Amino acid sequence: MIRRIYYWFHQKISVPEERGEASAGYWQAKVRRLALGMSAVHQGRVLEVGCGEGLFLSQLLRQNPLLELWGVDSWTKILVQARHRLAAQGLSEARLVEADGRRLPFEDMFFDLVICINAFMCMQGLSVVEAVVGEMARVCKPGGRLLVEFRNRANGLLRLKYAFARYYDASTIHNPLSTFYERDMIALLKRNGFVVRRARYVDFPVKKWAPIIILEAQKNV
Repeated sequence: MIRRIYYWFHQKISVPEERGEASAGYWQAKVRRLALGMSAVHQGRVLEVGCGEGLFLSQLLRQNPLLELWGVDSWTKILVQARHRLAAQGLSEARLVEADGRRLPFEDMFFDLVICINAFMCMQGLSVVEAVVGEMARVCKPGGRLLVEFRNRANGLLRLKYAFARYYDASTIHNPLSTFYERDMIALLKRNGFVVRRARYVDFPVKKWAPIIILEAQKNV
């Protein structure tokens, strides 16, 4: 019963055109919208790590069709959905690659902007996130930007929600949701040669307790 109520409510608060997608949801859509605004001024080669079914890629290409855009995901089925979505919208310019974020198949210093949103929460702990960020740093040009988002462990209500997620969200039974402290994420970025230039704190008046944080960082030259 709890699971049925959750899925009904999840559908109701999702963006209508995204309902039924694996990456649908109120917060997921809000993160995409904010990340889109933070990406508006960027040009050149852009990579999204964990692109899923292409919801953000399609929005980014419609916003700026001159971008050279790549998307990476390790899930074959969802990449097929992304290809269909982009083709249906006439956005075949995006290049989609099946790969693990810890082993990106690109040469060093290839991208001007590397993005990873709505994905760290699905990774098994900080060590996995650090491996992914290390690869994102490798393929990012000196002076280039990194845009990352994470669920904030300092928000107690969010931690409680995720602790009980297995009872209402079947997708989390084998994939527990992860949260991270802002200080750990900033330190991780610093270790990989980045300086945080901008932060967005989502849906809470006190920044340190916001459930979602988006960081834009610049790679040292």
